[in-house]
Amino acid sequence: MKKILLLALFSITLLGCNDPESVAAEAAQLRAEQHPDRTYVGENNYYIMESSGDIQFTTKKDLKVMYQDFPRYFIEKAKEWPKEDLNDASSYDLPRFQFAWANSSSKDEYESGIKIWSMKTDGTDLRLVTDVTVELVNGIKNLTRSPNNRYVAWADLGGYKTVYDIKTGKVVELSISMSPLAMLWSEDSRYLYFERARDLFSRWDSVTGEVSKVDFDIETSAVSYGGNRTVVYPFGVTVFDSITNEKKLLIDVDEKLPFKEARMTVRSIDPTGHYAWGSNPSFGFFFDIEKGTVKQMTTDFTPAQILGKDAYYSALNSFAKVRIVDRVGDRVWSWRAFYYGTLSGDAILYNGLANNGLWFKGDK
Repeated sequence: MKKILLLALFSITLLGCNDPESVAAEAAQLRAEQHPDRTYVGENNYYIMESSGDIQFTTKKDLKVMYQDFPRYFIEKAKEWPKEDLNDASSYDLPRFQFAWANSSSKDEYESGIKIWSMKTDGTDLRLVTDVTVELVNGIKNLTRSPNNRYVAWADLGGYKTVYDIKTGKVVELSISMSPLAMLWSEDSRYLYFERARDLFSRWDSVTGEVSKVDFDIETSAVSYGGNRTVVYPFGVTVFDSITNEKKLLIDVDEKLPFKEARMTVRSIDPTGHYAWGSNPSFGFFFDIEKGTVKQMTTDFTPAQILGKDAYYSALNSFAKVRIVDRVGDRVWSWRAFYYGTLSGDAILYNGLANNGLWFKGDK
């Protein structure tokens, strides 16, 4: 009887050792012991915390370099990584960046393909937005996100435009021929306005799926908010009524400037359309659209390729190294969010009104 009992206990022990959950738990414990600095997400992916460091971009303003720990991500298997979830409110308590990234240089077609990702402005909560991949040779030049966060749209280097519905997983191809890159969402997220050919503009209806012509132009440096469509053009800012398309305000840079000194090669606008930025190698231009003014600067300014609410924060849109500036407190953070992989095109800001537009929790 004792032998039978011992044999049964031995069998149970063996079964426990072969249980997938037990094996996974033991493997996780082993990884934790071998690499205590890593936080694993799945079996093949992890992140470590590293301090931000010195800035590496041209600025004509003295900024205080901030040292703070940020996540640095190592992702071998994107399919194991958490996807952005519209129902997860915790993901949307801060503004977010969206960008195109091929997370691996391996021969695996999926892992080496460019996919859309997002993360909070403080570097946390990295999420895979869509499994739809784009070949590196085509790349992604321009990205946009609807105000309700549901729709992602992108244009590749040839101008082909695609929309992805995060809620349903549906993919819509908007353009079947080469065309410019400009795209802009309506304030209610129903329409995506886009440039289908040079000086020819259309809108896609997210409810009906129909594409129709529109009789106004689109710029990527623009926002629809508060019943207005505010556009940053190469030589100034114009505010239109979103319904009637009536021009309500025009703010131009100094018309006496030579062409190269007046043309803004860097342009951005805050999520509410109250402030805008433009710059070139000679000047920086800060637009207070509510007041109808523009301040021209030759020194003491920092370019803003991405502009946060009320122009409190800005960032450069190349995420090989994340570079964020507190334009009120004259502080700067610079860190590497990714260990390897290939980035494509420019990052954008979305969900920009969360946390009152502040990019770090605890700021006022």
